[in-house]
Amino acid sequence: MDKTFSHLQAFIRDIVNGAVQSALEQQHEQRSHEQIQSDHREEVLNADQAAAYLHIAKQTLYTLTSKRKVPFYKNGKKILFRRGDLDDWMNRGKQQEIRHISKEGQLYTKRKPMDR
Repeated sequence: MDKTFSHLQAFIRDIVNGAVQSALEQQHEQRSHEQIQSDHREEVLNADQAAAYLHIAKQTLYTLTSKRKVPFYKNGKKILFRRGDLDDWMNRGKQQEIRHISKEGQLYTKRKPMDR
């Protein structure tokens, strides 16, 4: 009986140790992933890199910066961009477009209600 109890204790200890080890590994992976994402967002791009990232011509990017439509930083004569700021800027544009389409749809249905 004592032998069975010892085996049961060892079995439970192994299960608990395995679960704790697995949880620690998952936590470490999550932190690593979050750090990579944070580093990615903080990456600084020059104008060529930013234009390529946005899939637009460099001249279009310069036009957007001169009109203050896109977030940028100046370092002397250099114009720099943070990848995260560009992502946020693109997402804001997407949200504005969704709101615009929704508003247009509401106006259309007010002007031309469905016949019943």
